[in-house]
Amino acid sequence: AYDQTDARRDPNVVFPIDRLNELARRKIISSVAAYHYSFMGATQIKQLETKAHELAGLLKQDGVDAVLLTPI
Repeated sequence: AYDQTDARRDPNVVFPIDRLNELARRKIISSVAAYHYSFMGATQIKQLETKAHELAGLLKQDGVDAVLLTPI
């Protein structure tokens, strides 16, 4: 029963891509990664461990040095 009202009104509530791009344009951050990832929250943590390691490798390969987690 997740209330999607705010997310439907402004998707940046869930995925703040416009804000990130603004920060990059203003040179507050150097850039925004070309790829973005999401995990479904209704999963057992232990089951995510393998995928988390795989994702860490992809982020490292892409030169990502920071991530933004947006729990909803």
